[in-house]
Amino acid sequence: MNVLITGGSGFIGRALCARLAAGGHRLIVLSRRPAKARPLLPVDTRVVASLDEIDDDEALDGIVNLAGENLFSGRWTAPRKDRLLASRVETTAAVIALARRLRRTPEVLVSGSAVGFYGDAGDAELTEHSSARRKDFGYRLCDAWEQRARDALSLGMRLCVIRTGIVLGRDGGMLAKLWPMYRLGLGARLGKGSQWLSWIHIEDMVTILERALETPGVDGVFNATAPNPVTQRGFHRALAAAAHRPAPWVAPAPLLKLMLGELSDMLLGGQRVYPRRLEDQGFVFRFPRLEDALADLAG
Repeated sequence: MNVLITGGSGFIGRALCARLAAGGHRLIVLSRRPAKARPLLPVDTRVVASLDEIDDDEALDGIVNLAGENLFSGRWTAPRKDRLLASRVETTAAVIALARRLRRTPEVLVSGSAVGFYGDAGDAELTEHSSARRKDFGYRLCDAWEQRARDALSLGMRLCVIRTGIVLGRDGGMLAKLWPMYRLGLGARLGKGSQWLSWIHIEDMVTILERALETPGVDGVFNATAPNPVTQRGFHRALAAAAHRPAPWVAPAPLLKLMLGELSDMLLGGQRVYPRRLEDQGFVFRFPRLEDALADLAG
């Protein structure tokens, strides 16, 4: 397949590009900084700074849309919220506009989202059929992102929306930041620790995206989370055990709220999410349990 990937130089995107290139697919990656992106991507990847560089007669078979500014790279001021929203919605709109002007419409759009769509949901068990329990900024961000992606349906494209949990991998994401701290014995539980954390190993994440791209008949919303979510307390203890360090520290909720403002809601709240549609379709997770995932990544 000829595949366009937005966000291809990010943590998840790099792993996906490596997998797709190894499978023989030809890749085009959209990046705001092509010179920095090229060394991170498979050798034959074409990197473009704008979708305008793709001609109308280009033959694209599929698009994977992962672009979006990092939610955790700064406090959620009003201007920053606007940037977070625009980085997702405007890129998705640009992808749809590209698909519309191409002489041959791509067959499939695989578009990112996140389990933040469900809002801070307490202990509720959430599946793809669940509605948002709290319409906070995380929900509004994901809902706007998904709604724009649904414009692909009017073009006759197959659409897969992937609601991603916390992706665990060696080369980026949350674990890459936490692991050095836990190895030093400085890892801390966040708040009371009773909030739920829905996670997934990077290998399973990439397999879900690859499956959505390559498999005719697969469409709709999928929760990209392992089938065994954990509380933040459980995650803290498991990560400390994987690092062979004690876990006595706590980051109190008032301190997190003071330091991070509204962003702290994402750390002190959570979602207990289950990948029901994937399981119903026979998907088998390589790393269904957190302890096994951490053992693999720590090794």
